[in-house]
Amino acid sequence: MERQVFEALQGTLSADDATRRTSEQALDQLEQNTGFALAAVNVALAEEAGPAVRQAAVVQLRGYVGRHWSIGSTKYVPGPIPDQQAKAQVREKVFSLLVCSDRRLRAVAAAVVAAMAQFDWPDEWPQLFSQLLDLLRADNTQAQAALSVFSEWVNSDMSEQQLDQVGVLLPELRHIFSSGGYGSSTRVLAMRVFSDCIDIIASMAVARREFVDAHIPPILGEWMDLILDVLRQPLVGSDNGSVISLKTECTKALVKAIIGIPRHLGPYCPSILEALWSQLRDLQEPYIHAFVYPDSDHNESATNMLVYCEEDGDAGSIDGYLCGIFEWISRAAETKPMRKFFTAKNAESGAAEPTPFLCQLTASLVCYAQITAEMIDDWTDDMDLFVADEDEEGYRFNVRIAVQEILQTLQDAFAQPLALALGRAAQERSDLARQWRLAQNPSWWLVSEAVLWAVGTATDSEASSVPGLSSLLDSDVWPLAQSTEFPYGQGRAFIFASHVAQALLPDTASAFVGAAANAVADAQLHAAVRLSAVRAVGNFCRHLPANLVKPHQAHFINGLSTIIPQLSEDSAHVALEALHTALRVDQDVTASLEPIIGDVAVGVWQRYPGDVLLTSIVIDIVEDMAANAGARDAFSRRALPAIGAAITQASDGMVISSGIDLLAALLKGGPSPLPAGYTDAVFPALMRVLAASSDSEVLQSGQACLKYFVQKDAERIALWHDEHGMSGLEHIVRFVAVLLSPDASESAALFVGDLVAKIVQKCSTYIASADFAELVRIVTTRLATARTSSFCASIIPFYAQLAARHPTETATLLGGMDIDGQSGLEVVLSAWLKSYLDVQGYYNRKVSAVALTRLFSINDAQVGALVVPGDLIPNAANNGKIVTRSMSRTNPDQFTQIPAPAKIIKLLLAEIDMDVESTFARSGGAGLSAVIDETDAADADDDWEDDGDEDPGTFGGAAGLEYLAEFAGDDGDGDDDDDGDEDIQADPIYNQDLNEVLGAFLRQAVQDDQCNFCASIAPLLTSREQATLNKVCP
Repeated sequence: MERQVFEALQGTLSADDATRRTSEQALDQLEQNTGFALAAVNVALAEEAGPAVRQAAVVQLRGYVGRHWSIGSTKYVPGPIPDQQAKAQVREKVFSLLVCSDRRLRAVAAAVVAAMAQFDWPDEWPQLFSQLLDLLRADNTQAQAALSVFSEWVNSDMSEQQLDQVGVLLPELRHIFSSGGYGSSTRVLAMRVFSDCIDIIASMAVARREFVDAHIPPILGEWMDLILDVLRQPLVGSDNGSVISLKTECTKALVKAIIGIPRHLGPYCPSILEALWSQLRDLQEPYIHAFVYPDSDHNESATNMLVYCEEDGDAGSIDGYLCGIFEWISRAAETKPMRKFFTAKNAESGAAEPTPFLCQLTASLVCYAQITAEMIDDWTDDMDLFVADEDEEGYRFNVRIAVQEILQTLQDAFAQPLALALGRAAQERSDLARQWRLAQNPSWWLVSEAVLWAVGTATDSEASSVPGLSSLLDSDVWPLAQSTEFPYGQGRAFIFASHVAQALLPDTASAFVGAAANAVADAQLHAAVRLSAVRAVGNFCRHLPANLVKPHQAHFINGLSTIIPQLSEDSAHVALEALHTALRVDQDVTASLEPIIGDVAVGVWQRYPGDVLLTSIVIDIVEDMAANAGARDAFSRRALPAIGAAITQASDGMVISSGIDLLAALLKGGPSPLPAGYTDAVFPALMRVLAASSDSEVLQSGQACLKYFVQKDAERIALWHDEHGMSGLEHIVRFVAVLLSPDASESAALFVGDLVAKIVQKCSTYIASADFAELVRIVTTRLATARTSSFCASIIPFYAQLAARHPTETATLLGGMDIDGQSGLEVVLSAWLKSYLDVQGYYNRKVSAVALTRLFSINDAQVGALVVPGDLIPNAANNGKIVTRSMSRTNPDQFTQIPAPAKIIKLLLAEIDMDVESTFARSGGAGLSAVIDETDAADADDDWEDDGDEDPGTFGGAAGLEYLAEFAGDDGDGDDDDDGDEDIQADPIYNQDLNEVLGAFLRQAVQDDQCNFCASIAPLLTSREQATLNKVCP
């Protein structure tokens, strides 16, 4: 078999595609033999096989271990697994490769050993740890091999029984790191494994706080002096490559420590900050000469200092080290005890102001923020990279992005102090740029561009004033805007002006709006300027009053229509988003340009129907055009043929799904009822496609689209009949039945809950009671076998709508159903009460809560007799431990068993504590939870873990609630599904304050002793729940 494996591996290295594919298939077949692993490792050991084949053998073996070594592997492929005797032979031979002379072979063998250790240690390979320790204590080469294994193996998934081994390992790592007898790469690996050990211990910080408190301080005491010595070591006159690598790895370890064990790192943080700040200052000038100013007289010496060759031949540089420094300082700034280094209170006014350190740090950040020569080269070669680097969540990471992140962190933590510090730094750098510009130094624009970039990064786009704006306009914005020879600087002027648009004087804003409109349309301009102007157009339309933008709206849209077809898939989203924003400025102007907008939007979608981002923007445009009374008819005539062709003629499920999504957008934005003939023309074709499809994406899109059909045109859906006499509603119910059949995927029916809930809202007068009861039975039967809480939660709104409207009838209907030996009421309430907190959406949560109050209030005997899980029973077997999956299977969580009415009360009290009204920022008050006293007090040390201050510039109060509202999906623009649904808006539940509703319900329940409240429910409440109840019912 070894010969077969050798030949197949040799074939995979062939330059011929056919030979390579054939050999790869042969290896797949050979892996089905239990002797494959032994044959592969024998090939790896055979020197006559040659370096390339030997390395290929070990690489193949690494994949084999993931696929065939253990059934517990996440990558396991069904097939034979080697017996223990064969595994033992393979383990021994692979381990021997750790001391071979080939460095690359050692590295891959280390990965294989680590992979096998995941499954075999300690039970089947108990000697592994001691074997690796022996290697650690040998020479540099063997120590490096052992560390390579540990670096792959030691991670946060290690079980508790491995903690003792971590304790044995740490002294060995410290010896290697501190000893001069090991190479720099070995010392780097030792630090990497040390930081992984910190991760393991930090992962227990909550579950085993006492253990962590006992073990971390002495560990840090032994290591911190060594780490600080490395950080303080100068780069000048040293072996820069090894020193930079060590410094980088030390910084990574410190980042892990301040994230995982901030309290314990606290005593060392001032010293760490001092060392890192010293490094930032020392590296600043060499960095800009090496990377920003390639024509500098100091470029060569700076480059030699900061760029080095790694062992594998690749070029290494200072970037990783700088990014690590920025991240550590950013993390430190978020901790309360380190605030004193960044901000102080003015002795006279008491206002927050920057410390000298924050002022110096900010000035340094503005310097590091400059565009590098490498970035310009990348952008020149590929404008898509320019677009990606300008995106807020671009995929590339570099020093400039690291500066952006720390500025944003500082802005969140110290808004006012940072603004003052940044104003001073900007003035200093602007003065330098002006001096260089007058001296005709061609690098002046880099300084000005960085100033505007930094100020824009740290300034809220909603700000009505920007400190020093007038000076910035004169010294940086206007000069850059007129510098056609520096397109990236000129583009920054447009972006900055649009970012601070609300703070501009009307005349200034109008001038920039007009200039941006002209730039977008000017095909002779550099692509970077046009793309920057495109971003500016979107910002101007978002942030400026309509009267300032409307005169240029048509110019915007015409210009965007010319540039969008020229952009690639990776860049088109910028212009498409700007178009979407521009068409919202004035409805009449938009309607007059419908032919242009329709052609562009539909054209982009037809070119890239599988691009999720582009399709989502097109969907927004389609919805807005459908909502525009002056444009909807023409736009529908233009879009429907393309949409219909995609739905009915495409063979790719992704394209069909995308077409259905666009149809849903047309319906959602359209009027109610839909125009005459609309439903008759479109609905039958859609149902035929859905009936024939098994594609999950198609089915999910179909559910959403049908929901909008029901929402907008329920009467016509009910009145429409096919050639067999089946109504539209009957077609939908049959579709729901197929989705909820026992063998159907839950993911395919993820949105069926929204659909059936909408049927309850809109179709109660159009559907016969027997058919409605059958729909309830279909849904309930599937709910009884649901496997995931997310699926259950998606179905609950259907029952909530029923119970909120007709609680008694709903309880009676469900109580009379037999679902495999259970009553329908038992199935529904058990799932509802278990998944209550998983229900998504502001409106659905409110309806679910109100529905439970009404089910409780009818005092139904079947509801009262139902017993459900209550509170978690402490598990002594798992107490104080990290609970792994296997432990949870062996000792699963147990719950008390309580009556359903008691569980309802518990959930509603929890709802009051969570205060959905304030979380979604729908009510003006703080909600009932504001008066609920917290029972747990944090100790003083926890200042390191949670900065709870609400000083100026910190997160908290109203700003915190605003952030939570955005995070919850309500951006305040009225675009979420709740606000866009007329049925929801008309529902009294939507407009009620849930806190008031629940408070009134609880007071009435206690007063009337509903469901034997005092004797049967009150004793089952926890102290926290009882405290909440006492506050609500004083």
